[in-house]
Amino acid sequence: MKAGILLSLALLACDSADGPKDPVWGKQPCGSCAMLVSEPPHAAQLVTADGTRVYFDDVGCMATYVLERNVSPPKMWVRDAAGGWVDARPARFKAGAKTPMDFGYSHAADGDAGWADVERAAKKRAEKR
Repeated sequence: MKAGILLSLALLACDSADGPKDPVWGKQPCGSCAMLVSEPPHAAQLVTADGTRVYFDDVGCMATYVLERNVSPPKMWVRDAAGGWVDARPARFKAGAKTPMDFGYSHAADGDAGWADVERAAKKRAEKR
């Protein structure tokens, strides 16, 4: 019994809020549009200044969330082709992808767009509303 408790505590200590974590696929709502985050290749996430983790079904939704709240989250990630998470700010994106909310940006190491391009697309969409 004590060994089980100690093991649980050790695992919790290793679980850092600083790193990316997978959402509960198909059950976690997007922090912007409330659709379920169910397509791993297009998922994104951030951690707010107070440590709250927010998931998104489309990288454009994450950009919308950041712009609407005028925040600069300390941590932001997007999914890479291998299923891992990469820092969103220096990440590269390809435009024209079929994404859940039709923002059209998908992470690609050889992409010609950056995070600023994704933010501009989100801002442009918001201005049309």
